[in-house]
Amino acid sequence: MDGNEFKSRFLPFTKLIYKISFAITRDKEDAEDIVQEVFEKLWKSRDSLTSVLNDEAYITTVAKNMALDRYRSKAKRNILSLADVNEIHADGYIDSKIEQRETMINVEKLICTLPSSQQMVIRLRHFGDLSIFQIADTMQLTQENVRQLLSRGRRTIKEKIEKIYEN
Repeated sequence: MDGNEFKSRFLPFTKLIYKISFAITRDKEDAEDIVQEVFEKLWKSRDSLTSVLNDEAYITTVAKNMALDRYRSKAKRNILSLADVNEIHADGYIDSKIEQRETMINVEKLICTLPSSQQMVIRLRHFGDLSIFQIADTMQLTQENVRQLLSRGRRTIKEKIEKIYEN
């Protein structure tokens, strides 16, 4: 496969790769790096890509796997520094931003407690802005299964949040 064929087949999926990567990693720089890594991997294996029947499904699977690897390796390290968490400001705006960040951290922690399939569906839907159809295609599930996973995940998170605020 030459460069022109490669560009015409795979470059149109750049935004999709970014959305999937960002939905999983929740980090702009990581998502951009993953886009580059996906294209690097595709380029290196370009001669074997002629047998791929569905470019979009193949690319989304590669992007999903790379993003999950990145996310898991980052999760092993302490992502937040103590300075970020303990930063104290008298300014109400900054306090509000800190509260929003803490809320997002708590929601992220709750998402991490879900089964992996529910985590993935929630991340792709809410952070990656993918449609039910795109998620089903990416995860090789039916659209009904995606809806069920999304519903169960949302319900579980809602119940856990309610328990947190009851105390």
